[in-house]
Amino acid sequence: MKVLNVIWAFGTGGIGKLFLTYAALGEYDLELQISSVCIDLQNCEYDRKPLTEAGIRVIAIKNRKDMSWVKRLGGIAREVKPDVVFCHGFNGPVVIKLVACLERSLRVPMVCTYHGLYNPPTEGRRYIADAINKLQAWMYKRFARTVVLVAEYSGLYLLERKVPKSKLEVVYNGIVENEPALEPVVLKSDGVSIGMAGRLDAIKGLNFLIKAIPEVRKRVDEKFHIYIIGDGPEEEALRNLARELGVEELICFEGYQDNVPAWLKAWDIFCLPSLQENHSIALLEAMRAGKAIVCTSVGGNPETVEDGKEALVVPARNSEAIADALVKLIESESLRKKMGHDARERFLRNFTEDIMKKKLCEVLKNATINQNKI
Repeated sequence: MKVLNVIWAFGTGGIGKLFLTYAALGEYDLELQISSVCIDLQNCEYDRKPLTEAGIRVIAIKNRKDMSWVKRLGGIAREVKPDVVFCHGFNGPVVIKLVACLERSLRVPMVCTYHGLYNPPTEGRRYIADAINKLQAWMYKRFARTVVLVAEYSGLYLLERKVPKSKLEVVYNGIVENEPALEPVVLKSDGVSIGMAGRLDAIKGLNFLIKAIPEVRKRVDEKFHIYIIGDGPEEEALRNLARELGVEELICFEGYQDNVPAWLKAWDIFCLPSLQENHSIALLEAMRAGKAIVCTSVGGNPETVEDGKEALVVPARNSEAIADALVKLIESESLRKKMGHDARERFLRNFTEDIMKKKLCEVLKNATINQNKI
């Protein structure tokens, strides 16, 4: 069975990591022949080496106005002659439908992964977010054979927009069972280490973590330090906030790092103060590392960890609740170890890459039953 696996722009976030896993599904199930294509915006800055190493075809375009990709993707479709097309991201179905209008070989069942509502990267594009989300839901309703949800939560909006429940399949994100072997990270300070890894966007809620630090410092005797991995538009504002609160000496902004698992291994506590998540890869990486976790009760987080068992789950936008949870974990090494152990056990039961691959292969094969042409 031939599958054409397509993404618009690769990036360094969760979808990019998952796309590489999707590209390798043929190694897991030999009945599937996966041909992967990335339409690559040359003005976007990210590491393209993983695409090359994975043997993924790249269609390079100058900018969003460069429509040469339509003809080139059509040519690849004629060559591959797929039985199913597998697309990702908020514009995945639009890309496939445009090419299918011209290329008959793409008029096959379409399986789309849905990673949640479109969250624009800049304030200037927020005004179009509602229109994009509605268009995406309409495309799924009209053209998709199956929509793969990364969490039950992800499907709520689509159901509101009348996407048939029969089209929705939950396949939780999965990552490899064991951390890659990396050079150990030596932390700059002793005491209890608390870390967060992710893009420094407002949606990640890091300002609420920083606002919690003065209260934590007031209530604990133990030394502690915060490590923030990542870069993004909020970095300067977060640094300024730390200075205003007088806690800059407790926070290390480490910038973008390509060895996040090594940092996770060095930390005692992982904190995810997000205002919005679907099924967080960072949360799965912390569970795999067996870390005590503090996370917010947004999106798919409550489906991933149980409050009081694998994590301390707190309301979003609540610095006081974050402080309470951190104090509880800082003061009890035994609780940190117990929660970390339980988090890894839950990860192994539910969120490994092999579990995800098995379910995805089933979805792709089932898409050819009672085929719906796009």
